Amino acid sequence: MAGHKKHKPIRYDKKKPAGTGAHNAVQNPEPRTGMARAASGEAVRPPSPVQLGLKAGRATLAFDAADTLFFRESRPMEAMGELQSVFPPPMRTLAGAVRTLIGESAAVDWQAYRAEPAHSLRQIIGYDEELGSLSFRGVWLALNGERLYPAPLHLLRKPAPLHLPGEAARIYPLHLDKSPVWCDLGRRVRLPALPEDRHARGARPMEDTWLTREGLARVLAGHLPDPAQLRTADQLFFRESRVGIARDNRRRTVIEGMLYQTRHIRPQPALSIEVDASGLPDSLPNESLVRLGGEGRAARLSVLQKAVDLPAPGAGSGQGIALYLLTPLLMPGGAWLGFARQESGEAGTPTVWTGTLNGIALTLHGAVTGKALRSGGWDMTNQLPRPVTSFVPAGSVFFCTVEGDVQAACEALHDRQIGVQTEYGYGHLAVGPWQDQ
Repeated sequence: MAGHKKHKPIRYDKKKPAGTGAHNAVQNPEPRTGMARAASGEAVRPPSPVQLGLKAGRATLAFDAADTLFFRESRPMEAMGELQSVFPPPMRTLAGAVRTLIGESAAVDWQAYRAEPAHSLRQIIGYDEELGSLSFRGVWLALNGERLYPAPLHLLRKPAPLHLPGEAARIYPLHLDKSPVWCDLGRRVRLPALPEDRHARGARPMEDTWLTREGLARVLAGHLPDPAQLRTADQLFFRESRVGIARDNRRRTVIEGMLYQTRHIRPQPALSIEVDASGLPDSLPNESLVRLGGEGRAARLSVLQKAVDLPAPGAGSGQGIALYLLTPLLMPGGAWLGFARQESGEAGTPTVWTGTLNGIALTLHGAVTGKALRSGGWDMTNQLPRPVTSFVPAGSVFFCTVEGDVQAACEALHDRQIGVQTEYGYGHLAVGPWQDQ
């Protein structure tokens, strides 16, 4: 174009001294935040404990997926087969995302944080296995803001028959068999058995199923939930298969033949992952974007100031109680929390286990548990794989009798946690009555 003045090209590889009229110079720049200084490599003074005041009470953290999520199972990656995704995700993954966000919000220099044992932020988010002032409860799923709870594994569901459109699905409970058997657990162990109702044939355990609050309230009152109070996995999320190929980052090419297949989770738009947290700093923003799990999938993290309490336990007519496991349980040394097996010499007397939980003397008569939950992951502190650990899965049920006051036992065990590493939310219990049939 005529009269158009041609500017010299801007060169970003060489900086001119200040005051020389460089084209990309900024006059009166704004003071840079700690995040910007940390990103540029400048030394950032760690915030003082005064700047990191703690939020009052307990808050709920809601994670909403931006796309799909992937939480790798403990099985190793192999050329053949598909690597599944664990869902709900492990608490360690969510806790790690929260701790990282707190550090980034405080503009922490992670190298200085790792090198300084007395770093002030360690009082808030801890280091390695220690969580500092943080503690979590969960993990929970929430559909349209309504919290869901894992369905007890002693409940079986029989679908409605296709040839009878008016019939609804039915739910049947397992009970402890009156005829003990000799097995690896003991000489006369009462194992779970189907009810004698002939219509119960064909009923199956409700794996990957959750209860609404009303459904859990009915279970804790000693009743069966209504089928309408169940939420199955296909109502909450979808599983999507993905194919990937290994990359040679040095050459910026793919590695021929190194294909792998994973299965991602795509939550329904109304589904959130919730965690109850205590000890959060005031500096934590109310809404943030975080990276979750394998491949660092994006999710929105919202801080909700709401309190969600469990339904109250129902009153039973005897000394029996059922302990419902709402989150996975981690037990020390593989023993069931110090319970000892009791074998009676009298003929026909079943094997039991006796012990104490939260100061309450209990006799364990039997249990319904699912497959062991295997959890591993990557140790960010030591940069190596985390040892795979076995958990008792959520939904497991333990049938006990109380040696003392049943009401006191309910107060000491309901909405409480047992086992180890309870600060990660493990071992959350709910209590209901148990009638030994």
